[in-house]
Amino acid sequence: MGDLKLPGVGSGFPIQSFVDATVNAERAPKEQLLNKRAADINVKLSAYGSLTGALDGFKTALGKLEGNDAFQKRSTSFSESGFVSAKASKNAVAGSYTLVVEQLAQAHKAGSQAIDKATELGDGSLNISVGDASFSVTVEKDKSTLSGIADAINRAENNKGVKATVVTDDAGSRLVLFSEKTGTDHQISLTVDEDTPGGLSQLLDAEGKLTEVQAAQNAELTIDGARVTSQSNEIKDAIAGVTLTLDKANTTEKPDTRLTIGYDKKAVENNIKSLVDAFNKVADTVDSLTRYDADAGKASPLNGDTSTRNLMSQLRRMMSSPLEGGQPPVQSLTDLGITTNKDGTLELDSEQLQQQLDDNFEQVGLLLAGDNGLTGQLKGLADDFVGKEGVITQKGETLSQQMKKLEKEKVSFDEYMEQYEARVYKQFSAMDMVVSQMNQQLSSVISAFENMPDFYGSRK
Repeated sequence: MGDLKLPGVGSGFPIQSFVDATVNAERAPKEQLLNKRAADINVKLSAYGSLTGALDGFKTALGKLEGNDAFQKRSTSFSESGFVSAKASKNAVAGSYTLVVEQLAQAHKAGSQAIDKATELGDGSLNISVGDASFSVTVEKDKSTLSGIADAINRAENNKGVKATVVTDDAGSRLVLFSEKTGTDHQISLTVDEDTPGGLSQLLDAEGKLTEVQAAQNAELTIDGARVTSQSNEIKDAIAGVTLTLDKANTTEKPDTRLTIGYDKKAVENNIKSLVDAFNKVADTVDSLTRYDADAGKASPLNGDTSTRNLMSQLRRMMSSPLEGGQPPVQSLTDLGITTNKDGTLELDSEQLQQQLDDNFEQVGLLLAGDNGLTGQLKGLADDFVGKEGVITQKGETLSQQMKKLEKEKVSFDEYMEQYEARVYKQFSAMDMVVSQMNQQLSSVISAFENMPDFYGSRK
């Protein structure tokens, strides 16, 4: 009925205020109950969401240590930097190699004769070869300056890997072509087809060729004395499982560099530290969601939740117990320097972890990533709670369904209150009309009495 506050037409009473008070008295208890139920559901949904987020982070940390590949990554290091970089796959064999970069691969560059850059050379075709591939470029007369020709080459749809630019020096301007690929297999040559001699052919020297600006060159290096030649500066599998990228030729001051390939122990160390951090986040999250503040007399949303208590109990037991099948001296996380604090969080002794990785790397891998390794077991446990069919996942879905049902109940209640308000307003309006009629009758009676003669026959 809105906020319009009008007195009764007949009675003068504030009918709308009466209606609002009656409706609010009917609405308030139910509305408070619905709002409280919604707030309770949202608090628990948020709590389960926070716990799920922490456990998902824990699962991500576990995934980096799960499976044999987690302990098969290789690291590469060099005695001298700046000459070579390397990437090693898990197939690379750990070991050391002496590398000598004798020369880098470089792309072929060839330039035209010096020509005024504003000169239009005329129309025709340029036939360009790069290695075994070739393509043609049509040159239009009004676009036959050096920059126009370079643009036509660069835009050619059938371009086979040649770029063109214009270089200007004291002698004039030159069209310079260069191969996109390095090595002697990608040398450039150019011939001209033109209707009028002396046009596009001005690009070429007396022998009908471009002038070489930079010779095509293959990369050359030795690996433990064995020579390797490559068309590019990226060399794959000259050492099995290793990709080398040549950056600079060795010098007399630094005639070689020593490549060492080993297990990527640093990555494993960082992943174990991340696992400890992820577990501690789970522990902190559970603690904040389940604690009871005795001073304030207030319980956290998951205080008393058996599923959450069960989760932490199983996690702590699994992370503190020796692994069946583990090999001495690494049979539990304690052997890696991971211990439990009084508050239930984990603490990592970095020096002990590094020592175990240096001395017992394979045993660490068996503990964490073996066929029945600890990370796989922990991930399976986490899935039991926050996987697709997990306990906590199901609780969250149940709460979401309850919220949807509650929202429908709110809609139904709003519809009921609209109808109730209409009935109350109708009732008060009817009362107003009755009072109005009674007032009219009373006025008539009073008027009649006022007009009656008195005892002596005179009127008042």
